[in-house]
Amino acid sequence: MEQYEIDNLLTNLQNYLEKRGYDTSRFMNCINPNHTDNKPSMKYFKDNKVYCFGCGASYDLFDCISILENVNNKEAFKRAIEYYGGSATKLKPITQQTKRKEDYVQKTERSYEKAFQIWKENLKRQQRARQYLTDRGITLKTIQKFNLGFNTFNFKDYSFSGIIIPINSSCFTARNIDKTSENRYYKTKGSHIEIFNANALTNDLPYCVITEGEFDCLSFDSVGVNSIALCSVSNTNKFINCGKSKTKTYILALDNDEAGQKATSTLIDYFKENNINYCVFDNCGYKDANQALVEDKELFSKSIKDIVKGIEKEKEKQNFEM
Repeated sequence: MEQYEIDNLLTNLQNYLEKRGYDTSRFMNCINPNHTDNKPSMKYFKDNKVYCFGCGASYDLFDCISILENVNNKEAFKRAIEYYGGSATKLKPITQQTKRKEDYVQKTERSYEKAFQIWKENLKRQQRARQYLTDRGITLKTIQKFNLGFNTFNFKDYSFSGIIIPINSSCFTARNIDKTSENRYYKTKGSHIEIFNANALTNDLPYCVITEGEFDCLSFDSVGVNSIALCSVSNTNKFINCGKSKTKTYILALDNDEAGQKATSTLIDYFKENNINYCVFDNCGYKDANQALVEDKELFSKSIKDIVKGIEKEKEKQNFEM
């Protein structure tokens, strides 16, 4: 079977779903057998795939036949031909379009770009979520800059209503706004090993604040200060090895706890060994930057901006002397 014939088969997904009773103009319950979807979170798109904004699964026609009719991929391929054209006797070995059933959840590199747009619109309609961000001192400008969103995820044992923080196109962090839940964070695979807002390491500003969590980075941005988040103290070595400007002055503003202090010590050793300028900001004595912003925004803003102004003046002096 030629590739163009396979591509033509795949265009019948909408027809297949509607014949099975799904309304492709609306969200539907996710068909991923590993996702208990109590609130419809899967949507058909005109690229001839369905996407789930809860678990991240994406399926084409062959996948949907396999799942909904409980057959293997080879049989699903045959049935697609029976339903929409061709002869099953002309089948060639299974192509890369057909995956093993156990590969469903891990299928290809996921992209959340479409989901991010939907979640961004969700946030505009969710007063409770917007109030959560306001209460934590995050400005509208920062919300828009980082494309923050909102979504409710329905897992097997619990629901999770979270502020969505995109890390890159294929991963994100979600912060639960339900204070009664023990599940505070949901992170997609890869988000815990990425540096948040990494472009702050290579822009033209002469400094960069290093924080631990994404909300700390958002807190500095909300007062107009350039920063990154390690996303985890375990990413200390990732920061050391990543691409960055070695002419910047780095302001260490990690959490004031044992793990944060240990990571700060490691980074200080690295900066000293490599003759990189640095200083330490203690978050005005609070546990982290976000707590400092919430408890005393004026003090937090003035304290960090005084440090930044000193760095900028020193840089101007060096440029003048050159």
